[in-house]
Order: sequence, then structure tokens, then C-alpha cells
Amino acid sequence: MSIAFVKNISPTVKTVTGNDVTMIAGFSKAQLQALTQQSALVADMIEANAFTAAEKMFYLDGLDQMARRFVTTFVQIVEVEIEKIYNAVVKSIYDAIETLAGVKMPVPGAGG
Repeated sequence: MSIAFVKNISPTVKTVTGNDVTMIAGFSKAQLQALTQQSALVADMIEANAFTAAEKMFYLDGLDQMARRFVTTFVQIVEVEIEKIYNAVVKSIYDAIETLAGVKMPVPGAGG
């Protein structure tokens, strides 16, 4: 009987996460590349002593804000992904119970 659940849950999670994992990885890579390039530019300017103290702080604060926005956005994307996985797993469990028991099971939160 537990095989019915495994057969339902595993493919469901794979389907839900398949394209999203690729999207998250692409987003992360692009953001980290931009942050790396910006950091290198700021480091070069600091090394060249091209900034006033105020400009230096401005650009360092900008790097901090870039990093914070990246991490905040990344966390939000992952939270959405977790919710999608959770919903898919719950639906899969209820579908398996419905199939095995022959009883219609309204999925919680699905308007069921």
C-alpha cells in the first residue's frame, strides 16, 4: 500500500520542482555574477583611491543593499517553491487515499 503513495508523491515533487530549480539556479547565477562584477569595480576604485570617503561608503552601502535584495528575493522564491511542493505532496496523498479507499477526499485548501 505504501508503494501507491511513493508512486504518487515522488513524480509529483519532481514535476513541481523540475523547471523551478532551473529557474532558481539561473536567477542565482545571474545575481551573483552581477554582485561579483559590482564588487570588483568598487574594489578597483578603492584600490585606486578614486573615491572620497563619502563615495566609498555610498558604493559599499550599495553593495550591501544589492546583496540584501538578492538574499531576500532568493528566500521568497524558495518559500514559494516550498509551498508549491507542500501543496503537491498533500494533493498527491489525498489522491492516493482516494484511489485506494475509493472515497472522494477533498484536498485541504484546494476549495475541495
